[in-house]
Amino acid sequence: MNFLGCVLLILALALFCVALLFQDPTFVEHYDEIMRWLSEFEYSVATLPYRGLVIVAILLIYLSKSFVPLPISAVCVIAGMAFPLPYAVLINIVGFALLCMIKYFWGKHIGGGLVHKLLLKNAEIERILEKADDKAKGGLLVGFRLVPSFPINTISQVYGAMQYDLKWYMLLSVAGFLPKLVSYSVIGRNVYDPFSMAFILPFVILFTISGLSMFGVNKMIDIYNNNFKKDTGIKKS
Repeated sequence: MNFLGCVLLILALALFCVALLFQDPTFVEHYDEIMRWLSEFEYSVATLPYRGLVIVAILLIYLSKSFVPLPISAVCVIAGMAFPLPYAVLINIVGFALLCMIKYFWGKHIGGGLVHKLLLKNAEIERILEKADDKAKGGLLVGFRLVPSFPINTISQVYGAMQYDLKWYMLLSVAGFLPKLVSYSVIGRNVYDPFSMAFILPFVILFTISGLSMFGVNKMIDIYNNNFKKDTGIKKS
């Protein structure tokens, strides 16, 4: 994860440099035709009829993600394209919360067999989740939501199978994923101006947060493993 964290931080810096490059008027003027097309597209989206049905459709896509491996970033961007930013963020929070709740109860009721296999993919994480107290599990849950390499559905099933407190699970899940929800919504809102700082900056923030969170989760696991080895050594002596 440290390597992936470095990659994401480098990508964040690269995108920031690209954003500065696109501030050059002589460079941007070549894209006038594209910008004109995007403006027309923005108007067609803004004038969509039956906005309530659009919201229902977006929430149904979130629900379908419980069974189909759809990228959640695309759903968040769609909401940002169709609605003003505050509404888009709210819709994405509701959709994400529904997804997390469905997979939580899925894990809670399917038993330990499948979830145990999921945990065995990483023995260190398995040890932490089995031995740590609720506070440590909560901190790790926030980290899981921040780090892009941990699937949303898998983590939700794991915490459901552990019978982790539903209230705290939902709160920490949304809190951990909120920076992504907001960033993706901002990207969708500014997708009609893809060469602006407002469009590129959320990518920079996403990569930065993801990179730093990878370092944080990795450090958390290392600390816990070192403490575990010390405790085991004391018991053996």
